[in-house]
Amino acid sequence: MSSRQVDTSGFGAYAGPVLRNEAGSFIFEIADHHLNGDDRLHGGMMMTLASVVLGTVAKETAAGKSEGATVRPLSLNCDFVSAGEKGDTVEGSANVTRATRTVLFISGELRVGPRILMTATGVYAIKGTDEK
Repeated sequence: MSSRQVDTSGFGAYAGPVLRNEAGSFIFEIADHHLNGDDRLHGGMMMTLASVVLGTVAKETAAGKSEGATVRPLSLNCDFVSAGEKGDTVEGSANVTRATRTVLFISGELRVGPRILMTATGVYAIKGTDEK
């Protein structure tokens, strides 16, 4: 299955690369620089990855509702479930659970195989092209 790199410009560039496969899952391989002092995936890295996954789904959803629309996060809540280790391949997924004209509610998770590393929920404001 082929993959393409996800736009992780800005701060996200320190977290990547993050890939996206044809099925829509986000793929990330844990390297040395993603680890904490206990040689486990750093919690801040997991939260950054959750932000990339949920934020990308939010951007795509907003753009599908209105050409040129963007989003900004209102909240991102993350719950740690288990730890990842160097060499693990993390798979991220997210889906919109509710959408209004101006707000998206999204839930997602990060997994290594069947093991959940983190669950996350986010709320994103939709900003139209006519708004500042």
